[in-house]
Parts: sequence; structure tokens; C-alpha cells
Amino acid sequence: MRMSGDEIKHDRVWNGFDYALQVWVINGYIQDCGHPEEMKNQGCCNQHKLAGRSILDISGAEICRK
Repeated sequence: MRMSGDEIKHDRVWNGFDYALQVWVINGYIQDCGHPEEMKNQGCCNQHKLAGRSILDISGAEICRK
């Protein structure tokens, strides 16, 4: 059971942190990471790779059912 105050819509984290993907989500879209450009150019993390995509379209996203 999820204990955070994250907003859940469509059984996905809509606003908050998706623990399965290790990404922050705002309004259903994965946000870019805060890593320096040098790290981003080397493919630093899932958050950078998935930034801008809808959480509904990502395989492996956390399922949050009541």
C-alpha cells in the first residue's frame, strides 16, 4: 500500500514519484532530471530518458490500485 500523498489517476502516479521507474511525474508527464548536461549526454538515468512522455504510455510504470 502506497503511503505517500502523491496524486493517483488512471491507476498511475499523476503528480508525485513513480517508484517503479524512479521518476518524478507532474500532470501525468515524466519530468526531466536535474543532472548536469555532461551526465545527460551520457544517458544518466530513466528520468532523463523518459522526460516529456506520458506516464500512461510507459511500460513498467507503477500500478496504484485502491
